[in-house]
Amino acid sequence: MRFVVLRQTEAGASAGALTPLAPLTPTHGVTVHTMAELAPPDQAVRVVFDDAGATEAAGSFAAGGRALAGLAVVEAPSRDAAVAWLSAQPDGQSFELRETGCASGLAGVDPTRPATRPRFLVALRADADTEAETAPPPERLARMGAHNDAAVQDGLLLAADGLRSSARATRVSVAAGRARVLDGPFAEAKELVAGFWLVQAPTLADVVAWVRGYPYAQTRPVVEVRPVVG
Repeated sequence: MRFVVLRQTEAGASAGALTPLAPLTPTHGVTVHTMAELAPPDQAVRVVFDDAGATEAAGSFAAGGRALAGLAVVEAPSRDAAVAWLSAQPDGQSFELRETGCASGLAGVDPTRPATRPRFLVALRADADTEAETAPPPERLARMGAHNDAAVQDGLLLAADGLRSSARATRVSVAAGRARVLDGPFAEAKELVAGFWLVQAPTLADVVAWVRGYPYAQTRPVVEVRPVVG
């Protein structure tokens, strides 16, 4: 099973200064395909689409709450195995485990492909339709798939996926050597993530230009672009 692990900033900490994930052991059976630790949320650019077009603004769409601090794409034999791996991480870590499932398909996307240019995370904010897992019209899915395929061919797209509803999420917090496992997304999150694209490009402006031309499934998407650290 493929999962996306979202990492959250700790209270008083800045994104991009995370404790490294613990080494894997054979008992967990987890493979990490890619990891991205994010620059602080004040370095993000969000793009808001409405009937008049797209508007850019500074900052994360999770302003006011603990921001997304990192993301990992992992393969595990089961949800329980992924939870066991996260439960073995060092103290002070908070994770949200989400199942993946991109309706438009992601042929050719290889999350193990090494980057040769600066990386950026493009995060899509959830809405009522994505939380209900409402399927977009087939013509939109076809346009999204074609756009993703072109981005792979251009060398821009490194990894991407849609996330299943946050109702299926599991969150894991590790403190004092013990893990607390709860159902649902981060309790403090102000905004939920519905999907992501991990891309490489010369500049953030190049990524924003790509984001503005993407054929989203949502009618009024809100997207955040954030540099990846390292």
